[in-house]
Amino acid sequence: MFSGFRPLPCYRISHPERRVVRHPGSLTRLLRGFSRERFNVEVLAEGITRPQASEALALGMPPRQLAWIREVHLCGDGCPWVRARTVIPVQSLRGPALALKQLGNRPLGTALFGARPWQRRDFQCGTITAPNRQRAMLARRSRFRRGPCTLLVTECFLPQLWQDTRTLPMRSHPIHSDRIRPL
Repeated sequence: MFSGFRPLPCYRISHPERRVVRHPGSLTRLLRGFSRERFNVEVLAEGITRPQASEALALGMPPRQLAWIREVHLCGDGCPWVRARTVIPVQSLRGPALALKQLGNRPLGTALFGARPWQRRDFQCGTITAPNRQRAMLARRSRFRRGPCTLLVTECFLPQLWQDTRTLPMRSHPIHSDRIRPL
């Protein structure tokens, strides 16, 4: 699903969608706010494998080096809203990053934006065209760092997210209060 990430200037994204894609805080927290009933993480795959060339380049790692890769769906009210892929170089799997291998069905955002937050760097808007879709879907890619550990997160916003959140009134939109709400 993530092989076709293409950078896109953020200003080319429509305003309502740009506010979600460019959201600087925890996407997990934002999606929880969108959920009417429940929010959950569905693990699709995880393990040690070779990252894609563009991911290795974004992380500054040799192309053949192995990484811990985790792919999940972030689901609101039982529907997949975001497909996320985390790439952690094997040499970063120590210290604070080691616990990330044990997340299970917990969201990555709880670790990245928790009590000792990671620093987001190299934020990039883009699109991804999945093999079974004709239209490109909005996506974003961020590199995070904490001490010597680094990781890359790619998040693809699925069409169901835009359909389900279109009806939310702006005055109670969770984007406005994300920075003050604890996880």
